[in-house]
Amino acid sequence: MDYPIPRADDLPLVETVRMEFPSARNPLGLEGVGEGGAISPPAAIAPFGVRITEGPPTPARITALIGAARGRP
Repeated sequence: MDYPIPRADDLPLVETVRMEFPSARNPLGLEGVGEGGAISPPAAIAPFGVRITEGPPTPARITALIGAARGRP
């Protein structure tokens, strides 16, 4: 009760600045956003024969699935 949740009028003003840094890798200067994190995890566990059929895929659940795929409890 002594520490209420901050509201919008409790926060300071934030100045937004747009900065552009074109990529030198292609003629349009475009860069991808966020693709890297979505591609690597499945590729890392695929060689173990793991198939995730329910979520959330926690580290403990993935470790158990890899162990089961290898024939370990």
